[in-house]
Parts: sequence; C-alpha cells; structure tokens
Amino acid sequence: MVDVMRTNFFPVTMLAALALLQACGSNYQAPLDDQSAVLQRAPAPIYSTTGTPTSVGAVISSTGVSTSATSSSTPAPATTTPARAVAAGVRVEPAAGVNVNVVNEQGGIRRSGISRAPLDSGTPVPSGTLDSPASSTPAAGSSRLPPAANSIPTTPTSVPTGGQTHTVARGETLYSIAWQYSLDYRALAVANNLAEPYTIYPDQRLTLNIGGVSGNALDRVPSIPAAPAGDPVAVPTERPAASVASRRTGNVPTREVENITWQWPVDGRVLRGFSAEAATTSRGIDIGASRGSPVYAAADGDVVYSGRGIQGQGDLIIIRHSARHLSAYSHNANMLVTEGARIRAGDKIAEVGTDTRGSELLHFEVRVDGTPVDPSRYLPPQ
Repeated sequence: MVDVMRTNFFPVTMLAALALLQACGSNYQAPLDDQSAVLQRAPAPIYSTTGTPTSVGAVISSTGVSTSATSSSTPAPATTTPARAVAAGVRVEPAAGVNVNVVNEQGGIRRSGISRAPLDSGTPVPSGTLDSPASSTPAAGSSRLPPAANSIPTTPTSVPTGGQTHTVARGETLYSIAWQYSLDYRALAVANNLAEPYTIYPDQRLTLNIGGVSGNALDRVPSIPAAPAGDPVAVPTERPAASVASRRTGNVPTREVENITWQWPVDGRVLRGFSAEAATTSRGIDIGASRGSPVYAAADGDVVYSGRGIQGQGDLIIIRHSARHLSAYSHNANMLVTEGARIRAGDKIAEVGTDTRGSELLHFEVRVDGTPVDPSRYLPPQ
C-alpha cells in the first residue's frame, strides 16, 4: 500500500504544480534584469575631447557622434548627428530629434545675419556691422543707454577750452582768477572786453578762451588795479609800516634777471624743485622753514592778491613786479599786506605756515605772461 502511494505521489505532485503554473502563467513577469531582451534603452549623452572609439557602441570623431538604440536581437542602423561644443575642448551629442543652432556653424546662426533696431526707431542697423566699433554707439534717438553713457568728454575740464568759463566769487581779483588757470591776466581782461578800471563782480561769468588775443593787444593794456570782486577799486598805498619795520637787512644776495632784482623770499633749504608737470596751481618750489619765520618780497612790486580763495594754496599773496612778471607765496600763517600795497624787495609780507600735509614750508612761484617758470632761474645761488 505504501509503495503504491509512493509510486502515485510524484505524478500527482507534478500535475498539481503544472496546473498551478498554467493558472497564473498569464500574469507572471520575469525579474527586471531578465527583460533586457525586450527593453528599449537610449544611450546617455556622450562627451569626448579625444575622438576615439567608446565602449558603449558609439564612435566619436571630429565630425560627429554615431549613436544607436539597441533591441533584443538586431541593433538599429547607426545614425550620425553633428556634435556641439558646450565648453572649451568638450563636445556633446544632442538628443535624438533635437536640432541645435550654433553660432557660425554650417546651417546655424551667424553674427552677420543679426540685425537690430533701436526701440524707438523703425530703421534697423545694417547687418554685418555688429562687430564693428561703430555699432557700439546707439543710433540717434536710441534709449538703450542712459544719457551719461551717450556723452563722452573729449577734453579734461581742468584745461581751459573755447566754451569754458569761470564764475567770479567775492574776493577774487582778475589776477587770482588768471593764476588758477595759468593765464595772462591781461589776456583775460581783453578776451572778456573789460574796460578801465577793469572791475569784476561776484557771479560774473568770464570766458577763459584767450586764443584770439594778440600780443599787440596785450601791450596796449594799462596797469590793472588789484580790486577784489565787489569792492571799490583799490587805491595804491604806501609800504605797510609792519612790513618796513621787519624788512630784511644786511648783505642780502640778489640777482638781476629781465630788469628785475630778485632775492630769496625765505631763508631755508629747497625741499622740492620745479616741475612743469605739476598741477596748475602748484608749479614752483617748496622751501623748508620753521613756522612763523619771516616771508620777504622777492622783488619790488604791488600786491595784487591777498587771501585764501584758491583751493590748496592756503593764505596766498601774489605780487606784480612788471606787466609780465608775477610771484606768489603760498601757505602763510600770517599775512601783513593787502591788495594795492606797494612793497620793496626784502619787505616782510607774511610768516611761514604749513601746507595741506602739515609740513612747515613756503611754496614760491614765478610766472611770466601767465606761464609758470623755474624760480631758480631768477633767484641768486644759495
């Protein structure tokens, strides 16, 4: 009996298993790894800088990338799609069916084919001019750039031009204004059609264009009074008593140049020599001296400016020695003379102060026809 059961058990078991498999076979799916024969997989983008064969069935060359979609049996025919540069030295295969336009490639966008029109103009910029320097300037009426960017100054504002003017401030004289711009004060008067007594007024606008003034016109200009703007014409006065009492005495070295006798304005050592490349208002020499030391007139003349109206010069005195020759003394601590005072060489006119950096010195300048010159050409050897 047992043997009969053992003999019939295996066929029955197998029949049951077969029936079970037959019942659920229509819903059975193999594991994912076993479906490679029926899956369609697209290759990943291929990057290369070498143009050598790859291990995924695509060959990358300098002309393109060959890719294919695989199937369970026979691979699809390879197609070649041009690769696109996405960075320096790197090329990428575009996705299937995507057409990429690349600047200056065959069939792509070309810079010369781009035309642009200003926002408020219907006339386009001619094609092919995008890379030219002129194309960086907007067309007339364009609002692409702010106003400040549309105007580029061509001449520094510190250099007098045909259209440059100066607005007179109270206390300025014709001499101090001409000094600021290294101009001849006589030419400034002629260019502005000033007549005797050459009075100027606060808020008056003076042109700085002296290019049309001739030498003959300068020779006809009489002595111009040193009247500050807004004040009555200064009447020349005698030498100030304080200047005479403290004048330099003894054997003073002098030097005669261009009919003018010159002497050193202060006893001290030259800290900085003359440079024609220096700023317009500081072309001269710096002479070191202790604060409060006396400053003397370098030659006979008239005081034509005494004040602090020129930026960076501190308390400034300007003396006219002839129609062509002026001298200036900057960074004074105490000034003893005013406009219109007549002084002689060696008269004390001020005391040494400090410059904008706190150095104790006198800044001394000489100008001829408004042009700064080297003071060492006029001063006697030390």
